[in-house]
Amino acid sequence: MKNKEQFNGIVAHNIAKYRKFNNLTQLALAEKLNYSDKAVAKWESGESLPDAFVLYQIASIFGITLNDLLSERKGVKMPSTKIKSIIVPTLANCIVWLVALLAFITLSAVFDGAVRSWLAFIVAIPVTFILFLIFGCVYKNTLLQFISISCLIWSTILTVYLFLVGIFKIANYLYFIGIPIQIAFIIKYAVLFAPFLNKLKKKTKS
Repeated sequence: MKNKEQFNGIVAHNIAKYRKFNNLTQLALAEKLNYSDKAVAKWESGESLPDAFVLYQIASIFGITLNDLLSERKGVKMPSTKIKSIIVPTLANCIVWLVALLAFITLSAVFDGAVRSWLAFIVAIPVTFILFLIFGCVYKNTLLQFISISCLIWSTILTVYLFLVGIFKIANYLYFIGIPIQIAFIIKYAVLFAPFLNKLKKKTKS
């Protein structure tokens, strides 16, 4: 049976371990719990422990059980939400590229090379980023949203260009459309990232 000091050490270690595994800073975790980052630092050093309800909240944030947080474990258990956030988008995009492959094979067989059947793969690129954007919104991942939107803008322009090149001269100017759109989204997400960056700077200075 472990004494109180050993138990505190296990819980402290688990809080720090699962926090890092979830890519959260002490400040980020503290904000989710309405505590200060100093309180989180004390919990992780074993100097003090949060009450039972806060421990329950911490376990919920990490996507683990309370028992996972209070028990000594050799490895880090990957939360089910984390697994879903990896597996579901991967499977969805596999389906997109499978459909693109089937479209390529069908078009090549039916038209015997008369059409540019390889464009099926090009169309799959913006569709892939649309899916990433959707999952970025579902999992509230702002960085993934920004990257997905940026890639979606340019992959869509590339797709339209490849369909129109040689048919309409205006196709050569399509890339200029993407510049103001990209700038607009950079400004939008710069505003969203600003509070996080300011807090990070303050934390670094302290």
